[in-house]
Amino acid sequence: MVMKIYVDTSVFGGCFDAEFEEWSNKLVEEFMRGFKVAVISDLTLRELEDAPLKVRSLVGEIPEEHKEYVVLNDETKALARCYIQEGVVVMDSW
Repeated sequence: MVMKIYVDTSVFGGCFDAEFEEWSNKLVEEFMRGFKVAVISDLTLRELEDAPLKVRSLVGEIPEEHKEYVVLNDETKALARCYIQEGVVVMDSW
């Protein structure tokens, strides 16, 4: 079974940031080769619309069979609220 990893805009932007490029590029390469599946949300895709072209284009370079898309819905919002309430993640605002 191939590992699925949720990625947000910071992973794609990290490919062009000296501090994170080594690890971000390694992860993106693993998606491209099919060693891992990139799980990408509609929220991430919307955020990428404002990113530089080189960052936006990375998503398209990953073969479709190595990507899975998820949509923000009531169920995912409820799960996020639960995580925040339990202190799993901390959000300043949502």
